[in-house]
Amino acid sequence: MLSVYSIKNTMSSKKIIIVGSGFSSLSASCYLASKGFDVTILEKNKTVGGRARQLKRDGFVFDIGPTFYWMPDVFERFFNDFNTSTKDYYNLNKLNPAYQIYFGKKDSISISDNFKDIKTTFEGIEKGSANKLQKFIKQLLKVLKKVALINFRNLLTKPKETTTLQLKI
Repeated sequence: MLSVYSIKNTMSSKKIIIVGSGFSSLSASCYLASKGFDVTILEKNKTVGGRARQLKRDGFVFDIGPTFYWMPDVFERFFNDFNTSTKDYYNLNKLNPAYQIYFGKKDSISISDNFKDIKTTFEGIEKGSANKLQKFIKQLLKVLKKVALINFRNLLTKPKETTTLQLKI
């Protein structure tokens, strides 16, 4: 079954069809509609949201996709572009522990919402691992900054190129 959603601009002869209704497609649709395009979104599922949609069954609600809310500034900027704010639609509550990893029925680890406590958890499992984690994160941040700069340059000068990242761990 194919669901069709439209953002109609009856004054426009410029029509756009977007396949999929994840965050990128929905935000692109909003920006295009704000520029005067007549936008139609085609979605294979019954509801919009892509990987961020929900499954409701037998009184329970399950998140299908992301379990982390990354880059809240990007969401806030999007809402601001349409003269509104994320606070007008939802509130965020920081969780601690941030999540729990289950290895079996009675075997799990709670992961804190702050790096200091995460290092303490790692150190409690394996001596010396807190320092290894700190070193890994420091190295990762250096690499990510380089990759972000390279990708930004490529976006401006060579948009069809992609950057592949390999880390030695």
